Amino acid sequence: MNIKSRNKVDASFNMSSMTDLVFLLLIFFMILTTMVKSNNVMSIKLPTASTQEKPKGQTFRVSIDKDLNYYWNKTNVPFEQLDGLLKENLTGQEDAKVEIAVDETVPHKYFVEVADLISVQNGFKMVLVTQNKK
Repeated sequence: MNIKSRNKVDASFNMSSMTDLVFLLLIFFMILTTMVKSNNVMSIKLPTASTQEKPKGQTFRVSIDKDLNYYWNKTNVPFEQLDGLLKENLTGQEDAKVEIAVDETVPHKYFVEVADLISVQNGFKMVLVTQNKK
């Protein structure tokens, strides 16, 4: 008597559906990361300029948003603390520069106060942050 099973169990695993799923997830996250705003937590609409160069050496950023909030490297600080932060972080560093990012709607006097504090009172190098003309 020759008894054979008609349904044989196949122990192999097909990976094609798994690779399709991985590629779909990869595409989803690539599209998602391009839609997320990249570098700033605060929204500052920068003025435009025809040229834009990245400063060399270590840089620190002082930002002023449209609501006149001051930021030291994305950390909200009062204006009175900026002098201490400048001296603490830039004293003794030859190539360090301070980037000033000011929203284009901020009155000119606030920029002048920060520029005076950085350059005139403390003698540090500063760079004005702008966006490219389109």
